[in-house]
Amino acid sequence: MSRRYIISLLAMTLALVLLSFIVMFISPDKWLMAMPFIALYFGIVTGLQHWLVTKAMFRSPKAFVQQFLGTTVGVLFLHLAVMAIYLLTHPGNAKIFTIAFLIGFVVSWVFETLAILMFIKKEKKKREQNG
Repeated sequence: MSRRYIISLLAMTLALVLLSFIVMFISPDKWLMAMPFIALYFGIVTGLQHWLVTKAMFRSPKAFVQQFLGTTVGVLFLHLAVMAIYLLTHPGNAKIFTIAFLIGFVVSWVFETLAILMFIKKEKKKREQNG
């Protein structure tokens, strides 16, 4: 992973953590202790997903597609499991947690999609210059 990606990932994670604390100050009754941890969760999962997918890019195209699809499906199942576990153990906070989780999901999904597209574009440019 490049330094630029890591800095961007940390900035995204920090922005989500700050957003959770803004909710705490604006509407304390809508704030959950889990909100900052949701941001950290998405930062870690997004970073691992990016690392796995970009590592596979240097192998065959078939391996890249398999790794990309496998990682995407695995991460989606992980998200569903985390959500289900929290909702079953804390049913009173289901609505607020679901909203916070979906915001984290959308932000991290957009972030990772853009990061992968930029990585592919950069690698394509490198290969054109070298080949």
